[in-house]
Amino acid sequence: MARIYLPDEEANLNPPVELEIGFGRGDFLERVSSLHPHVTYVGVDRSWGSVRRAYKRLKVRRNVHLVWGDAWEFLMFGMSKVRFHRVFSLFPDPWPKKKHIRRRMFNEDFWKLLSLRTGENAHVSVVSDERFFVRWAYRNALRSGCWWGYVSETESRFGTKYESRWLEKGKRVYQAVLVRLSECNFKIPRAELRFPRFKDVVRMPEMGTYPLKTGYLSVKEVIVSREGDRILIKAVVSEPHLLHKVWFVGFKTSMGWVLKPSEYSRFFPTKTLQEALDLLADLMCGRRIRT
Repeated sequence: MARIYLPDEEANLNPPVELEIGFGRGDFLERVSSLHPHVTYVGVDRSWGSVRRAYKRLKVRRNVHLVWGDAWEFLMFGMSKVRFHRVFSLFPDPWPKKKHIRRRMFNEDFWKLLSLRTGENAHVSVVSDERFFVRWAYRNALRSGCWWGYVSETESRFGTKYESRWLEKGKRVYQAVLVRLSECNFKIPRAELRFPRFKDVVRMPEMGTYPLKTGYLSVKEVIVSREGDRILIKAVVSEPHLLHKVWFVGFKTSMGWVLKPSEYSRFFPTKTLQEALDLLADLMCGRRIRT
């Protein structure tokens, strides 16, 4: 049966493995997993509603695996042993306004990361009714130095909701097809987390935004237990391509205080998260004042 994974979970999958980024209702995965039962399909989508709906349709498929999370998170930290043979992104949000360009997925860094998670001569297909977006994604792939391909108007039919909608309106559909040439130089910001220890709590962190070397820490809420031996800090840690929504937990032991992220939070082991831990510890024990 199909299974739902979090973006940083591991899995041993039988090759060949193909990936769909942003599967929506699961129309495409339903069709191709039926046509090619020997292929393993992975779909990643950040919307829980999409994951839930797709799972209801695909739960009986043994060759389908669904991931609930952001594509950046998944490609950096999930299923690290898997190398994808083909990747599809069908009608992603083009974010057409200039002020929203940073939200577009297929920038140059994304292509570099994708080169680390795909096999030799892997193919990536980016499909959209917006020609400017397809050409933008294509140019970024070429700039990365790891991909080569072409852009064309396509007659292929992928069977998705948005494709049907645009075709009914008479829109044209465009496709960028890229072939992987080599691995790019892209460093995944993974780190072994170290949990700060300090003797006593002098002050509580103030709510607000604190700059880090490679991002920002935003403290949203601070809760202290009635006994004063446990502190919860609700925070958001932002860095390039990743967003950590995390509860930090400070608790008193016989040797002093320890600060660590709650295991129930959504976070990833990166250098920026370590910076946030160290800054909070410094604030709490009085080694640093707010800047």
